[in-house]
Amino acid sequence: MKKFGKRILRFFLVLLLLAGVGTGGYFGYQWWQKQEMIRQRPKEKLAKDGTNTSPAWHNFSNYQKALREKYSFINKVSNYVPPRTWDGKDFVLPGLLATKSYDFKTKKVNTATAMTPQGITIAGKYILLTAYDGEHEHASVVYVLDKKTGKYLKTIQVAGRPHLGGIAYDPVAKNIWVTGSMGRSSALAAFSMAELKSYKAGSQIPIKYKYQIAIPAVEKASTVTYYDGQLFVGFFNMYGRGKVAAYTIARSGKNRGSITNNEVKSVTGTLRWSDPTGETSMDKQIQGIAIYQNKIFLSQSYGSGDSKLYVFPTSALNALDEKNAELVITMPPYLEQITAYKGQLLCVFESGSKIYARPEIVVMDRILSMNINALFGN
Repeated sequence: MKKFGKRILRFFLVLLLLAGVGTGGYFGYQWWQKQEMIRQRPKEKLAKDGTNTSPAWHNFSNYQKALREKYSFINKVSNYVPPRTWDGKDFVLPGLLATKSYDFKTKKVNTATAMTPQGITIAGKYILLTAYDGEHEHASVVYVLDKKTGKYLKTIQVAGRPHLGGIAYDPVAKNIWVTGSMGRSSALAAFSMAELKSYKAGSQIPIKYKYQIAIPAVEKASTVTYYDGQLFVGFFNMYGRGKVAAYTIARSGKNRGSITNNEVKSVTGTLRWSDPTGETSMDKQIQGIAIYQNKIFLSQSYGSGDSKLYVFPTSALNALDEKNAELVITMPPYLEQITAYKGQLLCVFESGSKIYARPEIVVMDRILSMNINALFGN
């Protein structure tokens, strides 16, 4: 019996050894792949303020090759179908490798290397991109690009470390709105186009908000878009029930250009979803909302798995149930905010951040622009 017991013990020790070698080999291979990915990065280029303006991970040919091989339909509607506008198409996401921002640990401005893209909007002559520090040490920022050329212009510092999941532009009042928080409440904040234009490149001072509005009824506002005089805010609560709130912007009176208290109390539209297997009710947040003509677009991310783009008729605003979607499109992982502009759908992904970039997924370090008509086969 003693010999038998020793044999069993040896057997289990061998199994443990093999398991350890296998696990070590797996993680070792992953580490090697990541190092190869880093080694193959394009040469880093920096703007005068220290922000990288070169692609974080791919040269253009490798970027297109990755899309073509893994997401042929997305490649088709973004590259083979002529765009309605070239604004935003394949523009490099700046700052993923280097962004000057206030460090809350050292109490001074230094270089953040893990900025994580979140929001996108077109505002006048500019494309605005929001990002937060994936290492949660630096202040959040808004990058300003030239709409026509994609040239990086400046970085706007934002007070604190909000997620900045959404950004939208009201072209009537000329205000830029972002999602954030006030205490434990979700909030919307706005700064003016005039403030954006006058903000000096390289400034270390947070931009001044014109409005800050708490939304106590919701726990986490994840995105915002502007359409027809209204701000549409997507959020979810601790029970995983997503909602869309529509807030009308006042055009006269003391609240002109902003939202009244009565509007804050108005929340409409309940979202119900299933997870990728279709088996359970979904507790993932809405990443982006866009409205174009008679369509509502919702983006949703499942971590490192494929993202989804849902398309609804605008008549379904109060019944945005997954089963009512006219179209469901598979997208690369880590899809964040989307915005519709001149017949194109511009998409931002957070996979370009070093927090999420990995060899086994298609890393999107550029703005993806898709022809909306082509999504429907037109």
